[in-house]
Amino acid sequence: MPRYFLELAYNGTAYRGWQNQPVAPSVQAEVERALRFTLHLEKVNAVGCGRTDTGVHASRYFLHFDVPDDRELGERFVFSLNSLMPKDIAVYRIIPVADDAHARFNATERGYAYRIHINKDPFLEDRSHQLRPALNVGHMNAACEVLIGRQDFSSFCKAGSDAKTMLCDVREAQWQHVENGYLFRIKADRFLRNMVRAVVGTCIRIGKGHEPVEHMAQVLAAKDRGAAGKSAPACGLYLEHVVYPFLETSTRPLNTGLNG
Repeated sequence: MPRYFLELAYNGTAYRGWQNQPVAPSVQAEVERALRFTLHLEKVNAVGCGRTDTGVHASRYFLHFDVPDDRELGERFVFSLNSLMPKDIAVYRIIPVADDAHARFNATERGYAYRIHINKDPFLEDRSHQLRPALNVGHMNAACEVLIGRQDFSSFCKAGSDAKTMLCDVREAQWQHVENGYLFRIKADRFLRNMVRAVVGTCIRIGKGHEPVEHMAQVLAAKDRGAAGKSAPACGLYLEHVVYPFLETSTRPLNTGLNG
């Protein structure tokens, strides 16, 4: 059957993550509902590029789905989908791909951004984490240097994960000052459940001066989730970067009211 990729974005505030849930709203359920209606099919399976937790956003997300015939889907199909989507989900484009292309397993790199704002802003509510104390960006970046490379990230994985391996190849992990706050970006070949929020939580403790720069290396070596800091709130986290060998993909700039 012909296979297509969809590129979309969503504000995750109202959803229990991407994955379908028995009794809670999910992004996947909304997308599949719109696909069924537009394609006039009883069932459509939308396979996402990864799971996002409750309240986590995506400024760039990919999924694949199959159609049972040779109909060609293009811009008109995207328009129809968007007319059926809730206001917090937007489809950007549809891409015909090979029949064996897989949104999850063919991704070679993913990237997340985490936003922190200092001064209260009603337009950032549920889209950024407000944190009043000043953070030492230099200390946080020095701490993040030990995260680069392929290594065991057990200390930053939520308990009960079904991941077969805790090894991840982190390729970028850096903080920067932005208007009214801070921006963290991290890229890797894969991420563990709750990994980015645990890393951010540990960085915040270092940035506040509650732990020394060396604390990050100690946490990493411990291979124990209890050694890391409390997970940062979901509202500041965005999936923003997914790379495939057969697509021209890059980071889609965030539009969250903070310049970065």
